[in-house]
Amino acid sequence: MEADDVRQRLDWALEAFLEDDVYLLENDLSERCIAARLAYCLQVEFEDDDLVVYFFKKKTANEIKRLALPDECQTRKNRTKDPAVVPDIIVHKRGRGGPNVLVIEIKKTSNPEGQNCDRIRIERFKYELGYSFGALVECETRPGERPSISVTEWIGDPAGD
Repeated sequence: MEADDVRQRLDWALEAFLEDDVYLLENDLSERCIAARLAYCLQVEFEDDDLVVYFFKKKTANEIKRLALPDECQTRKNRTKDPAVVPDIIVHKRGRGGPNVLVIEIKKTSNPEGQNCDRIRIERFKYELGYSFGALVECETRPGERPSISVTEWIGDPAGD
């Protein structure tokens, strides 16, 4: 899939989200809730692909996704306390053949954490797990601000670099 095609599909999904789900932003609901509804909008645009929200398994059934991340970016732990990587949304084809199309990390403006660890996670997904594209998505959820959702950065997008 070409970079412009992926960008356009994500833009359309973000527009649909704003049209149907602005309530989530206006009321500062959780990033997980926002990710689930955005995935719903993305499924329309990526109808031939599989969309997953907060997925932590690798292509084989019992292998946890682990990436080379700095300690400060390893926020999730599995039952054995090993760091696991849990992206907000992925667009891919299930199974070993892929392709791994897009990984998205979402951050609300009301979240005091910056996007640095999200950026690093996307870079690692691209280089270690073969995702073609990565996007940082920011949601304006602060009181008194106009609700919005947009891509703030494309990671490794040849059309955007």
